[in-house]
Amino acid sequence: MTENSSREELDKRCYPIFERLMSELLDRYRNWLVVIEPESQEYFLGQDDLEVLARARKKHPSGLFFAYRLSENPAVDYLC
Repeated sequence: MTENSSREELDKRCYPIFERLMSELLDRYRNWLVVIEPESQEYFLGQDDLEVLARARKKHPSGLFFAYRLSENPAVDYLC
């Protein structure tokens, strides 16, 4: 599996979770980062990407994460 295909697969698993979170989080956490762990469907919020990723990794040391920016035009922030 290539890096791009694994990235796309992880995005496919995380994006539906992100879509569900948008309606409840956008107004309060606009432009914050949301990092999603797809197995548990747990998410982590923060403004500092390193801090929020560190919290996610502490809880799920071997987890894979996908990060999105909460905005009207949501963007993939990065694969973690």
